[in-house]
Amino acid sequence: MTRPLTVALPTSTFLPGLGGVEVGLHNIALRLQKRGHRPVVIAQTPHVEALRSGWSLPYEVIAFPPKAFGLLRRMPVLGFAVLDAWFEWAYRKYDFDIWHCTMGWPTGVALIHYARRWRAVPHLVRCAGEDIQRQPAIGYGARLDPAVDALVRHWLPQADKLVAITPSVLEEYRALGVAEDRIIEIPNGVDLERLSQTGNRMATRRSHGIAETDFVFLAVGRNHPKKNYRLLLQAGALMKAAGTTDFRIVIAGLGASALQAEAEQLGIAAETLLVEQIGSPQADQLLLPSDPLVQLYQMSDAFAFPSLMETFGIVLVEAMAAGLPIITTDAPGCRDIIRHGQDGLMVSPSDPAGLATAMTQVKMDPALRQHLTGQARSRAEAFSWDSVVERYESLYYQLLK
Repeated sequence: MTRPLTVALPTSTFLPGLGGVEVGLHNIALRLQKRGHRPVVIAQTPHVEALRSGWSLPYEVIAFPPKAFGLLRRMPVLGFAVLDAWFEWAYRKYDFDIWHCTMGWPTGVALIHYARRWRAVPHLVRCAGEDIQRQPAIGYGARLDPAVDALVRHWLPQADKLVAITPSVLEEYRALGVAEDRIIEIPNGVDLERLSQTGNRMATRRSHGIAETDFVFLAVGRNHPKKNYRLLLQAGALMKAAGTTDFRIVIAGLGASALQAEAEQLGIAAETLLVEQIGSPQADQLLLPSDPLVQLYQMSDAFAFPSLMETFGIVLVEAMAAGLPIITTDAPGCRDIIRHGQDGLMVSPSDPAGLATAMTQVKMDPALRQHLTGQARSRAEAFSWDSVVERYESLYYQLLK
């Protein structure tokens, strides 16, 4: 019989942030605890201090030394020394069995340095975004800094295991020269039960001023150049120019309100709803995604996601679990989840006319929507958090052998 483990979960970012990394790590910690383990999240000081204001997590969260990662960036030798000593203190205090690190930079690099130079603790590193991917055209990626890239290239291939959450991340590891036997593929997950619930669709629409007869295309995610929201607004303008007006484009995420001027310039302000806040979970409930976001999924008719690049398009899986037909771009992280013509429709990330055509097709063809919805729900089942954490648990015991 396998024994309970004390699992260190160091991360560069955490709650109260509500991105895919934060929500994912929270779900991993919850399910590890339910399976009888002791998860301990290790986050940067600002996150831990913010959580002390009314939050009551069911697992322990401790803080890295203040400003340690800033020191690692500016003065790597000194930064490594400080973090090595702190990792050793944490190891002795908690007697961690396994170290499960989220983000390759800076936490993963620091942990691997400790494991190779100080104590050979069994560990895995799960890259999750700009720590591994780069998109110079939009200034995306920590590795655009040559000094950071050099550290990542040197230390990441030395990890016991690197978790690839999508084939795109797997290819990034291979490009770094990581040995195949050090890579394992484990996707992110979603709360299938929560997202598949039916809500009061019409009440949510009324609260946002959306007519019952409008066809709603939803997009979720912070307003960042890599999300490519301009493409979605351009597609909406083309649909309107072609005579279609009974639709709404809803973009929900931090910074979404900054798109208002763009919508007005394109002449589709009346057809666009920008939701800046998608709700925070109650500190005593910790339901993620938040109720307001789940309600947005429930009130929508389709999910239109025009991203240039994702590490793992978690919102695509959330939308599939909610039963929405998917329209997205043939881009890293999106193509890893959506299979064109099966789980959704895919278009070029630089083709507004193609996106408008796909959106119109989904809007006008009920049979297509039904097909895509059925396929999407089936596909989403492969991403349940319970099955994901089972795979991590199996990996832990494998490393301990």
